[in-house]
Amino acid sequence: MVNKAVFLLRQVRVSRQEAVHALVVYFPGTAFEDRLRCVHEAWDIVHGDAAPVESVTSEVSDARYFAAAHERHSFND
Repeated sequence: MVNKAVFLLRQVRVSRQEAVHALVVYFPGTAFEDRLRCVHEAWDIVHGDAAPVESVTSEVSDARYFAAAHERHSFND
């Protein structure tokens, strides 16, 4: 949940309050206090001295896997 909060703050550039509310969409049933704690941790990661979250590149960025992913997800041209 912290990684999703980091994504929302860093990539989507939402406010802390918006991130807390957005997390309920990704993690339904979580308590408000848990979402708030995760957003505070994410804020420290994005704006503090904490180590950045490791980013993983998508397989689709590799040409070898693009066609297979394209076919697997039934994308038609």
